[in-house]
Order: sequence, then structure tokens, then C-alpha cells
Amino acid sequence: MLYTFLVIIFTLICLMLIGIILIQTSKSGGMGTALGGAAVTAAFGGQGADKLLTRITTGLAVTFMVIALLLSWLGTPGSGETMGNESIISKKANPSDQGIAPALDILPETSTEPTPEEGN
Repeated sequence: MLYTFLVIIFTLICLMLIGIILIQTSKSGGMGTALGGAAVTAAFGGQGADKLLTRITTGLAVTFMVIALLLSWLGTPGSGETMGNESIISKKANPSDQGIAPALDILPETSTEPTPEEGN
């Protein structure tokens, strides 16, 4: 339940980041002027819009990183693997616990018949 909620919030933040970044005006005009950058500038003033959009972008980026770390820490539901339960070193130390078959010593067959090279 928490994982699904975080994935939905994560997706919304991604979409908001895309929108906010595209609205920002660049030095050369760019997409900001085509997507309504003039309306944002008219509403908040020249510098006010840039400062506001920069603050919103920063807040969304920090939230994006925090939720990404939380989702990584929680792991995928149903997989049974999370980062918080056990270290990788202890998982590698006990391969039999993971359902991996132990390595077998397989030797090639040796024949007692002489090869044509040895027979001459």
C-alpha cells in the first residue's frame, strides 16, 4: 500500500518537474516562451517568476530524490528482497539459503585406449 502510494506520488512529481522545467525561460527563449512563459512573467514580474520557478524546481527535485531513495529502500513488493533486511555479504556467504545448487566437481572422462598418435 505504501509502495503504491509512493510510486503514484513519484510519478506526479516527475510530471510536475517536466512541466516546471519547460515553463522556465532560458537565455535564448527556448520552450519557456512557447509554453506560456510570457504569462508567468506577466503574472509575477520578470525576476519574481524566475525565482518562484527556481524554488519550485528545487523543492520538487529534493522530493524526487527522497522518494527515489525510499522506493529503493522499500524494494519491490512481492520480491522478498529489501535493502534494509540483510547485507549483501551475508547473502553471498550462504548460497544454499538462496536456493542455488552447490557447485559440483566434474572431471572429464579419461580413456585407457591409446589414441592414433600414441599408437605409432
